[in-house]
Amino acid sequence: MKKIVIVSVGDLKFKELKELEKKYIKKISHFIKLETVNLKDVAVRDEEIKKKKEGQMMLNLLEKRDFVIACDEKGKQMDSLTFSRFLSEKLSYHPGRIVFLIGGHSGLSSLLNDRINLKLSFSHMTFAHDIFRILFLEQLYRAFTIMKGITYHR
Repeated sequence: MKKIVIVSVGDLKFKELKELEKKYIKKISHFIKLETVNLKDVAVRDEEIKKKKEGQMMLNLLEKRDFVIACDEKGKQMDSLTFSRFLSEKLSYHPGRIVFLIGGHSGLSSLLNDRINLKLSFSHMTFAHDIFRILFLEQLYRAFTIMKGITYHR
């Protein structure tokens, strides 16, 4: 069975968001094997050192055949239908896992650049890290409902 892995840095800070995250993970898990990996937030003041350490932790989790998608505000934007079609195609034809990377508050390290297959932007706006994680899960769930013809997305 195909697998999606979501790698993010840090824990959600609010109980309500943790509950919402669990809800979406459970819903998505009806469609596909989903693994979430929450890396420990690196407690370093220097932003570049912090990003580098977080980037190395992410690199250590990646497998050779993974299709790696970085959530990045400078990435390609897609509407929900296009994202659903894109994800469906990757799940159908790519031999490895689909891995989404969500950086910490400092962003993603340039160490990851050679390993990233696609940078994906959800908006030109900047979102709080915790809010983005929920927004991402909602869009992932929406993509699967579109693929399966479930009326949630309308």
